[in-house]
Amino acid sequence: MLGLNSTRARHLENSLSQYFKINSATLGISTFLKFYFLANKVSTNNRAWISHHFREVLRWKLLIEHTSSKPLTWTSMMKNYLMGDRWRLMSNNKMLSPHIRCSFPEDLFSLIEDEYGLDKAMEICNVLNEEPVSYLRVNTLKISRDKAYKFLLHKGVPVEKCFFSNSGLFVTDKRKLLESPEYKNGIVEIQDESSQLIGQNIHCKEGQHVLDFCCGTGGKSLVIGPKLANKGRIYLHDINDNYLLKAKKRMFKAGIRNYYIIDRNLEDFKKFYGKMDYVIVDVPCSGVGAYRSNPDRKWSFRTDQLTRLIMNQRSIVEQSIPFLKKDGKLVYITCSIFKRENNLQVDFFSKKFNLTVEQQTLQLPESRGMNGYYMATLVNNSL
Repeated sequence: MLGLNSTRARHLENSLSQYFKINSATLGISTFLKFYFLANKVSTNNRAWISHHFREVLRWKLLIEHTSSKPLTWTSMMKNYLMGDRWRLMSNNKMLSPHIRCSFPEDLFSLIEDEYGLDKAMEICNVLNEEPVSYLRVNTLKISRDKAYKFLLHKGVPVEKCFFSNSGLFVTDKRKLLESPEYKNGIVEIQDESSQLIGQNIHCKEGQHVLDFCCGTGGKSLVIGPKLANKGRIYLHDINDNYLLKAKKRMFKAGIRNYYIIDRNLEDFKKFYGKMDYVIVDVPCSGVGAYRSNPDRKWSFRTDQLTRLIMNQRSIVEQSIPFLKKDGKLVYITCSIFKRENNLQVDFFSKKFNLTVEQQTLQLPESRGMNGYYMATLVNNSL
């Protein structure tokens, strides 16, 4: 059953128990499991199975709890999960509350329902309970998508071309990919199609100056880099030094050399005021549109977080505005599906900072497709 053996079942139960006991959501699933596997000397053969089912239990935790024998323990939950499909069939039971059927916290489900209605809310939540699709972005500084596609197929990596992203592929089995020289040499990189589309729809040109203000590990800058053709410059800024270090490594691997790190001190900031054609602000947000990749985040969600996030988003945008040239463009991005973080924020920014909204896009998470995201482009009208 589910590739079950006693060792796998024991590690699955122990890892989940430890994860919630020490509140490891701050680590992220991958980091926690890496530490767990090393500490417990879990064999390579068992790691993929445990990783898959660890995430699956996190996705369906509430429904599994509801259908497990009492008193509720991780042992009873694992017995329920591993020994049959009764718990899964209960997702169709209309006698259960919708949030239980979808295995979402009630307050979070209610927020989604308030914006989209019951049927659409259930559809969104069920999509977010799917396994994420693995997408690749082809580094067009090094190779065309067609050539990368043919090379990977020749190496036995099962890939297909993305319909929306013009540099994207999706892969159905990552194992051979991770061993391929194309991946190791930066010819292709794992990146969701939603992130690729955001970069694709930032219409910067050769010779322009682009600031990625909350750059994280550099995903958007990697998409923009080929557009600048190593002319102009990409500026990277983030408050997390570890993210910046990873971004620098990714830029080097991708062959992008025209980048500059802007330090956090005010003097370095001021040197670049009024110099940017584009400022990209991918703000911290509730992240609901990407819960498929991060199923743990829904269990740590609190409604009062939204208010704090909204204030933080406004603060970040306010810090980024001085970098814009006259007629420069602010690109505001979230992976949220809530109006309060998206178009209502953009309405606030346009009025407060004298910006004109040029374009807005909301992409809801797609079944067996890309993550959800919101993107708006605003033009600076200030003198």
